[in-house]
Amino acid sequence: MIEGLVVQILILAVSLVVLAGASHYTIRAVEKLIELTGLSEMSAGFIILAVLTSTPEIIVALFSILQGEPGIGIGDILGSNVFNIGAVLGILGVLGYLKTCCTDLLLDLTDILFITSLIPLLLVIFNVASPLVGILLLGTFVVNIYLMAKKRTPAVAANGSVTPEKANKIKVIVLLILGLVAVIISARLVVSSGIEIALIFGAPPILIGAKVVAIGTSLPELTLDLTAVRRGHVHLAIGDIIGSNLTNLTLVLGLVLLTSPFAVNIMIFTEILPFLLITTVIFWRFLTRGGISKVGGIILIITYILFQALIQPL
Repeated sequence: MIEGLVVQILILAVSLVVLAGASHYTIRAVEKLIELTGLSEMSAGFIILAVLTSTPEIIVALFSILQGEPGIGIGDILGSNVFNIGAVLGILGVLGYLKTCCTDLLLDLTDILFITSLIPLLLVIFNVASPLVGILLLGTFVVNIYLMAKKRTPAVAANGSVTPEKANKIKVIVLLILGLVAVIISARLVVSSGIEIALIFGAPPILIGAKVVAIGTSLPELTLDLTAVRRGHVHLAIGDIIGSNLTNLTLVLGLVLLTSPFAVNIMIFTEILPFLLITTVIFWRFLTRGGISKVGGIILIITYILFQALIQPL
C-alpha cells in the first residue's frame, strides 16, 4: 500500500508540474494569436485567455467523467475558483498591483460572478443535478461570452505594443497543438493518480480535486496573471480570473452535469461552498472600494489557508 501510494503521489506531482507548464506555454502561444487577430485587451482576457486558462479544468473534468469519478472534476472546479480569488488575487493584492483597479465593467463582471457562484448553492438546496441544469449552465456561458464580446475597447497587443510584430503562424500553431497535447496527457495522469490516492485513503474524490488537483490546474492563472500585472496589464489579469471562474462554473460544471448528472453527490458541495462564496464576497467588497489593498490581499490569502486547513480529505 505504501509503495503504491508513493508511486501515485509522484505521478500526481510530476503530472501537475507538466500540466501547469504545458498550460502556460499553450497560453503564450494563444497570446501570439491574440496579437495577430488584434483583439482588445479586455476581450482577450475575459474570452480567450480565461477559456484557455480553464483548459486544464475542462480536460480534467472530461477525463474524470470518462473514468466514472465526476467528483474529481467538480472538486477541481470549485477548488480552482477558491484558489483563483483567495490565492492568486490575494498575492497580487499583497504585492500592491490591485490598489486602484476598479472599473464599472469589472463591477458588472463581479456581480455576474457572485450570482453564478450561487448556482452550486441552489443545487444543494434543491438537491438536484440533471442534464437540464447542465444545459442552463452552458447557455449562461454562451450569454456571458456574447455580452462581453459586445464591450469593445481599442485593440492592443497582448504584450502591450500597439502594433504587433509579424509572427511565424506555423510555429505558433505547432506550439499551440503541442501544448494542448501535453495538457491532455498530463491531465489524464492527474485524474488517474487522484482517483488512486482517493481509493487508498477512502477519501471523497471531490475533496482530492478541490485541494490538490485544483492547485495544479490553477497554476496557469497564477503565472500568467503575475506576468500580466508586471507588464502593466492589471485589467487583463483580473478579467482572466473572473472569466476563468465563470467558465468553470458554467462551461465546465455544465458539461459535468450534462453528461453524468446522476453520478454526482450534490451534498458534497457543502464542504467547499462556504469558501467559494466567502472569497467571492471579499473580492467584491474590496473592489467596490476601489481595489484590493495589501490588507485585502492578506485576508484573501488567509481565507485560502483556512480552506486548505479545514477541508480535510485524508
